[in-house]
Amino acid sequence: MKRRKKKSSRGRDWSALRPEVLVVIFRKIGAVEVLRTAGSVCRSWRKVATEEPQLWRRIDMTNHGYGSDALVLMDPTRRAIDRSNGQLEEFSIEYFGDDNLLQYLCDRTSVLKRLCLISCWQLYDEAIIETARRQPLLEELQITFGSFSENMTEIVGRECPQLKSFKFNNTWYNLPPFGPDDNEYLVDDEGAFGIANTMHQLRYLQLIGNRMNSHFSFGSQTLFRMTNKGLKAILDGCPHLETLDIRRCRNVKMDADMRAYCAKLKTMRLSEDSLDGYQFQADTDGQLDYINFCLSGAAFYRDGCQEA
Repeated sequence: MKRRKKKSSRGRDWSALRPEVLVVIFRKIGAVEVLRTAGSVCRSWRKVATEEPQLWRRIDMTNHGYGSDALVLMDPTRRAIDRSNGQLEEFSIEYFGDDNLLQYLCDRTSVLKRLCLISCWQLYDEAIIETARRQPLLEELQITFGSFSENMTEIVGRECPQLKSFKFNNTWYNLPPFGPDDNEYLVDDEGAFGIANTMHQLRYLQLIGNRMNSHFSFGSQTLFRMTNKGLKAILDGCPHLETLDIRRCRNVKMDADMRAYCAKLKTMRLSEDSLDGYQFQADTDGQLDYINFCLSGAAFYRDGCQEA
C-alpha cells in the first residue's frame, strides 16, 4: 500500500513572485489598494510598488469615496504620480482634486494621453485649460459633472490637437427643456462651436445632458444649450467623428434635415434614447427649485449628483 505524500506545512512563498507578475496583479487590484496595503506586504512587493514606473502609467483613483471622504486620497494620489517617474499616461479621479493637484501632475509628466475627471467640483476652467496647454499629447478627455463651463472647449481643443475622444456630461440631464421665458439666460451653441472649431480629430463625442453648464458664481450665471445649428457645426468641423452621444440634449430636434446630416456616423444616441449603460445619474429631487436658486446668484451649490 502506497503512502500518501505529506503536503508541505509551508504555504506558497508569495514574496518570490517575479516582478512582472506582481505588476499584472497590482494593476488588477488597483492603485488605491497597492498604496494602502499590497505595496507594504513584504520587501519584494514594496520594491515593485515603489520602483516600477510602468505600474503607474495608469492611475485610477475613482469610486473610492464620496464628498469629503475622498479628500484622504489627495496625498496617496501624489505618491502615485511620483512613482510614475514621468511615464504617467492615464489619470482618473473622482470626488476630489483641485488646481494644485493638476499642477502637481503636470510638473511630473508631459506624456498624458487620457484624463478623466468625475464630480471634481473644486476644479474650474483655468485648471483644465492650463493642463491642456501642458499636455499636448492628450487623446481622451472626460469631464462628467463639475464646475466647468463650455467656454473652455475651444481652448482645450486648440491646445490638444490629437484629441480623439471628448466626454463632457452635465448634472442636469433629467430636467425638462427650458421654456421660451428662459432665453435670457441662454448662450446658444458656444460650446458646440468651440468643439467644431478646434477638435478636428475627434472620433468619439459624448455630451449627455449638455444643454447648460454647471458653473454658477455669485451674481452671474452662464447657461448653454446646443441646438441643431451647433450640432451641424460639430459634424462639419469634425470630419472623422464616428460616435455621437447627445442623450438628454433636448434642444436638438432630429428632423429629416438633421438626420441626413448625421447619416455618416457609425453610432448615434439621440436625446430621448435610454440612459441604459450610462454609469451616472442625476439626483433630481428638488432640482427645479435648485436651479432657480442658482440662477438668482444667491449661492454656488455643487452636490447635485450621485453615482448610480
